[in-house]
Amino acid sequence: MLLNNKPENGAAGHGIDETQKDTEHARMTWIAVADHQSQMVHKASLAKDIIPQGTLIVETLVAPQGSPQPLLGVQIVGPSQVELQLTAMPKGGLHFLLKHGAEMTHVAIAHDAEDQADMLRISYAWDITTGLGHIVLERPGTNKIFHTEIKNPLPLTGAMLHELTRTSGQRLLCDNLCFVAVANQVMPFGPMPAICATAPVYTPQGTRAAGSLRRGDLVHTLDGDVVPVLQTIRHTLPARGSFQPVRLRAPYFGLTQDIVVTPEARLVVGGTQVEYLFGAEKVLVPVKHLTDAASACFETGHRLVSYVQLLLPDHEAILVGGTALESLSIGRLRRKKTLLSGTLLRGFENATLPEHSKTAYPVLKQFEAITLAQHRAA
Repeated sequence: MLLNNKPENGAAGHGIDETQKDTEHARMTWIAVADHQSQMVHKASLAKDIIPQGTLIVETLVAPQGSPQPLLGVQIVGPSQVELQLTAMPKGGLHFLLKHGAEMTHVAIAHDAEDQADMLRISYAWDITTGLGHIVLERPGTNKIFHTEIKNPLPLTGAMLHELTRTSGQRLLCDNLCFVAVANQVMPFGPMPAICATAPVYTPQGTRAAGSLRRGDLVHTLDGDVVPVLQTIRHTLPARGSFQPVRLRAPYFGLTQDIVVTPEARLVVGGTQVEYLFGAEKVLVPVKHLTDAASACFETGHRLVSYVQLLLPDHEAILVGGTALESLSIGRLRRKKTLLSGTLLRGFENATLPEHSKTAYPVLKQFEAITLAQHRAA
């Protein structure tokens, strides 16, 4: 569901509103969100000398360069000089630097993204009470997580938030940067939900809103089976980058009504054209590859958005509004205790979590999705 409490640019909200309590909690947690066109900041945070705990999240596209490429930067000179830098290195990897005077947190992060269409999500978390933090690099749409723990991480300051959310401030945002956001909590990383909570999921009792499903409820799968929901995960996120809501329009994709999902949600598509082009009975098509067509469009004007997703015994496709969408894929995350403890699955008993060895179907790249769309339109 979309949080339409004071949407940007006067945009109308869609779906069912959150309760006022939940909306305010989300707005108090995400204290700053900015991109090249807009910015939002919780003004009370600007007055803080330091933010005791929190998470800085940056999403950017990979753009290979022959020299170091600054992605994000803030520098404030004066009696208490602070500096923030995020830099992409020529042979891959990122450098993160945060300085408070003579103190410094510096981390180098490796990654395996090669194509400039690949999105990277970088999360820097700190908690000065425990003296612990981490930096995580992820590739949305995959289960790849690069995680580095940090002892005594430096915090962000209110002055940094001020500059990050001022278009005329002392900030640098590279052209390929999608958004930067700051929360005043250590936020989870890893697999994220991808379906609007109001989306109708097919169950033996009829359609039910995705957000109403709980552990033990039964749902129909694309293969005709009825399987139990192991867990339902939910999260509220900035409506930017890989979290920006996309409206899939009926009657395309077999939909009986519009549904709202993330760009990283994946449709399951089959048929003779799929078999001819890709040699597979069915394929996964990321929604982000479909937004140039009339069948899918980005929702704009929202600050935050809440999503849910269903975890099933296998990585199966669920039926939502007449089309097939993949369920949550977690790979073998349950075996990686350090990573698991930082994800949305951390509150569930390990014994209730499945293992997904691989995606159920091949995942199409952008040019493949375009090819499929052209064949279907012909």
